[in-house]
Amino acid sequence: MFSFSISNLVKNLLFLCFVFEGLVEQIFSQDFTFHRDHILGTSFDFKIVVSNKASAEMAEEAALKEIDRLNTIFSLYDSQSEISRLNEAESLVVSDDLLELIEKCEEWRAVTSNIFSARIGSIVQKWREAEKSGVLPDRPSLRLAADDIRRAKVSIDSETNTIEKDSVIVWATDAIAKGYIIDKAFEAAISASPDASGMLMDIGGDIRLMGESSKGGPWKIGVPEPQLQIDNALPKLEVALSQGAIATSGHSARSFEIDGISYSHIIDTISGWTVEASHSATVLAPTAAMADVMATTFTAMNAVESINLAEKLPEVECLIYGYDGRQYVSSGWRQQEIVSVSDNVQKDGWPNNYELAVEYEVPKLKVSKYRAPYVAAWITDSERKLVKTLAMLGDSPRWTEENYVWWRRYARKEPLLVDAISQPSRKPGRYRLLWDGVDDFGHLMPQGDYILNIEFSREYGGHSMAKIDLPLYGKKHRSYRKAEGELGFVRVVYARARK
Repeated sequence: MFSFSISNLVKNLLFLCFVFEGLVEQIFSQDFTFHRDHILGTSFDFKIVVSNKASAEMAEEAALKEIDRLNTIFSLYDSQSEISRLNEAESLVVSDDLLELIEKCEEWRAVTSNIFSARIGSIVQKWREAEKSGVLPDRPSLRLAADDIRRAKVSIDSETNTIEKDSVIVWATDAIAKGYIIDKAFEAAISASPDASGMLMDIGGDIRLMGESSKGGPWKIGVPEPQLQIDNALPKLEVALSQGAIATSGHSARSFEIDGISYSHIIDTISGWTVEASHSATVLAPTAAMADVMATTFTAMNAVESINLAEKLPEVECLIYGYDGRQYVSSGWRQQEIVSVSDNVQKDGWPNNYELAVEYEVPKLKVSKYRAPYVAAWITDSERKLVKTLAMLGDSPRWTEENYVWWRRYARKEPLLVDAISQPSRKPGRYRLLWDGVDDFGHLMPQGDYILNIEFSREYGGHSMAKIDLPLYGKKHRSYRKAEGELGFVRVVYARARK
């Protein structure tokens, strides 16, 4: 009897130790953040909430390995990739991944009534050639080509993994392939770290996530307001997500520049011409591939048609910004929305309703191995104390250690205000920043002397840093810095805000 009681006691103690160990792991779970550049031509950001670093590193390694594997299949820039070989052939036996991707392309083409089509690679190429030559494509020829593509036949045999197509079809899968790769990489990361309680993967603004952030509760994803055409536009709002994906597509971020005029990168599959329907679309969906496809589709449709289609798709919600500045949302969007971030910004007290406008240029440098620069811009007071972060840009909307002045003095000490910013990628050009006198914590600053700091650094290139004194009082002030080194011109205007 005595030995039986001791045995039960030991069992109970062992059980309690096991439970306690599990609780300790949960209590001490922490977030690990990884950032890498030049992944799928953009930035890779990965956050995972897990109990130990080794598990986090295994998840990141598994994700990157899967990205590399799929990129060898889907890369349109590699003539030896599987999809490039498919584009050169009328019939080809393909891998399971390419078969699945093309099947999804054709499925979404049917769902969207040909508004989304991955068949139009030859038309996209004509626009790229037009950008190089500076001469617009012939509009009637594009319409005829688009008509031929729409009528062309595709046969997919899942038994033999064979894809057959008419020769006019050239697959351009950019609007879905990145999302597909994110989904597969995300699944690989989960398999490598099954004990993770939260995970977020962001590749160039397309995001897949699950679970809770390290702060507890859902992940907070910022959605900027596209109409402002300002680099540092505050997120117009945030959405709270614990599962699924979010993607944003817009016309202003990437475009074809022909004879000084910008043409949208989104192609009308009927006419072969570029479209300017909605200004931007942000989509919530179960998978990154689905969010990617629908974000592109909704920017090619008018807002009302987009909302109607979203309502027919299970677990899809969207926010559409029209060119008139109006918002259009699906019926379930507001359930995910946390708060209009800009509503929290204090406006009283800034002298005479003034604002600081900063226009700067990312120059197109004629060098080998050109990489878009990382840009950091911030306001300090006369004692070099950080007041306001204006921009953390490059091929990523966040800071990197490449901007070593910004990083050393400020960035490594500052937590991100939101978990990620979903926005389209940018390329070299002219950009604008605004400061309304509010610091990083939402407090109005007094009149006084400030300094604009703007820093450029570029892989395979140099580093440039500019400081511009800002006497911000109750009168207009202008300043200009000519282009030098990695940094293009910088123009600063302090004046009454436009109504």
